[in-house]
Amino acid sequence: MVVFVNKLTLTGPAERLEQIYEAVAEFMAAQPGLVRFQLLRSESDPAVYFNVAEWVDRESFDRARTQEKFVSGARVGEVSTGDRHICSVAFDGGPGQVRRPGRDQARQTG
Repeated sequence: MVVFVNKLTLTGPAERLEQIYEAVAEFMAAQPGLVRFQLLRSESDPAVYFNVAEWVDRESFDRARTQEKFVSGARVGEVSTGDRHICSVAFDGGPGQVRRPGRDQARQTG
């Protein structure tokens, strides 16, 4: 799994960013390999958003973002600056469970 994280800092209206993101999200939601995505808005700085998208692999992510419909579409860069990162999962977990993917099995906590 790979995770795309993009810190977006507004240079234009928040409403426009969310409108553009919605169109991009609809496109991405139909792409093979997408696990899930979120657009998060900072509570401490409302001019900052985080786009987080999980993909089954890097190839699926790269294939989606190089499609003509995505390349030629509206971009969040019109109203924000981005700080993009492709990440691998170092740790994950949930209630009562912590896992270090690729290194150990899930273990129960508490």
